[in-house]
Amino acid sequence: MTNGLEALCLRRYTQETEMELLKRVVTVLRTLSPNCREAGRLQSEALDHSLSRGQRLGLRLHLLLCKWCRRYGKQIRFLRQAVHERPEKVNDAVPQKLSAETRERLKQSLRDQSK
Repeated sequence: MTNGLEALCLRRYTQETEMELLKRVVTVLRTLSPNCREAGRLQSEALDHSLSRGQRLGLRLHLLLCKWCRRYGKQIRFLRQAVHERPEKVNDAVPQKLSAETRERLKQSLRDQSK
């Protein structure tokens, strides 16, 4: 009878220990990982320049856990690639209220960025 009780107590202690460990891991991940708004900002920022090592780590942790932010990242990368592949199509998206000179400067800027 004692062995069964000891085994039950040991199993319960192990489960409680695992739960405590899991809670600590979640706390550390939350500390390192940005929230969704910050993750979106970091993904946009990463398109323009390199992120710090800490920012990259936090963003990667967040993206491992958040499918919505992974989806957002795919969308902004797709949009950026589409604009860079077809800068001549920017005229269709730019309101025609801009002068021809301004539209041309925008197109040139996009071409320069893609180099």
